[in-house]
Amino acid sequence: MTAIIDETCPSDGAKPIIPALAGFYRCAGPFSYAFVRIVTAALILPGGIEKLFYGGVYRIAAGNVVKAGFSEPLAWAWAVCILEFFGSLMLAAGLLTRPVAVAMAVEMAVITFRIHFGAGFFWADHGYEFALMLMLMCLAFAAGGGGRYSLDRLIGWEF
Repeated sequence: MTAIIDETCPSDGAKPIIPALAGFYRCAGPFSYAFVRIVTAALILPGGIEKLFYGGVYRIAAGNVVKAGFSEPLAWAWAVCILEFFGSLMLAAGLLTRPVAVAMAVEMAVITFRIHFGAGFFWADHGYEFALMLMLMCLAFAAGGGGRYSLDRLIGWEF
């Protein structure tokens, strides 16, 4: 089994602390970027589902969008709703990854610095920790694109 893994999975020459895991690392490593992209989308998607299907768009229009200081709060709330739902699906699939990731990073920046910043850092105290992490992850996807395992790569689109 080790010979098959060693022959089919490329190596970067690094020596793992636990040598028995070298084959796994070589094979699983290329999928890690797609895995993190999908997990990030999965963390944002429930907010879009709640806003789209359970009336949350009206809650954030009356609360967070007004708190952020935007005029036309219902229009902005629908934009957030659409981005979180459809954008998450597109991010998970790696479709139009860079523009979607930029839009999500902007949304998370607003959430971080206009809504939660005053509460401090920690998420458990309604702070900006989680939104900041998602913003930074989306910025990384904006820089890196969809990656090897994405629809962008499959269809040859790279923005």
